[in-house]
Order: sequence, then structure tokens, then C-alpha cells
Amino acid sequence: MPVYPLEWMLPQERGSYPHMAKNDAVLWERFMDAYGGNYNRFAYDVALGGYKPDAGAGDEATRLGFQYATALKIDAVGERPDDVWIIEVRPHAGVSAVGAALCYQLLAGVDKFTDKPLVACVLTDRASPDIRYCCEALEVVLIEMEVE
Repeated sequence: MPVYPLEWMLPQERGSYPHMAKNDAVLWERFMDAYGGNYNRFAYDVALGGYKPDAGAGDEATRLGFQYATALKIDAVGERPDDVWIIEVRPHAGVSAVGAALCYQLLAGVDKFTDKPLVACVLTDRASPDIRYCCEALEVVLIEMEVE
């Protein structure tokens, strides 16, 4: 399970994307305008993994807080009828965005919150031909959206 339970939001619930940077949020809004209706619901800032100290290191809330601070965090999780998308939102995406999407996909298989197939995705405003090639070879969905 993720560090904290997922807080699902409907696609029409907009404007609050915890820990998403301003430029990321602009890109995300463009994605939601174009594709939000293809999803049942979304969760944001989904924390996976992390280190949870032993019981002697504090109360449960403190230990969970430490685990959250050390966890990897998925920008957005989008649930569709037949699959769940693990979405890394990154303007000018490079190899770190592709690696993040793949790592989050793997961890979501360990810290399970769904039995549906997981789809790794990078949402960006632009990617180089090399990144496009790597995404295709690694089966990471790459979505490029123009931002004004």
C-alpha cells in the first residue's frame, strides 16, 4: 500500500494538485482539457516506498511522516476502466522523467493499490528524438502537449 491512502478526485475537480510545480500544473491542465474525460478518477502526490523507522523511533504518525518524506511520489495516477496510468509530469522531459515513470510503475506493483495493469507515462511539452525512441523501446507512453 502507498504511504497514505489515495485521495481520488473526479476529472472535473480541478486546480489542486499537491506538490505539482507551477509549470507542471499548466501542462497538467492542458492534459486534463484534452484527455481528462478518458479517466474515471485521479489521485495526486501518491507516495510509494520510503523508509519507515522502527516502532521505538516515535509514534505511528511521526513514523509515517518520515516514510512519506523519504518516499518516491507519483505526480498523478489516472484510473481508466481497464488500466491505471502512472503519470510523470515534466516540462522538457529527459531521461530522468522516463526513469521516474518506470520506477513508479515498478513500485506501484509492490505497494499495490490496484489489480489493474499499470501504464507508465511521461507527460511533457517537448522531448528529443532520443527520448521518444527510449520511451517507445521501454513501453513508456509519451504524451507531448504544446503549452503557450
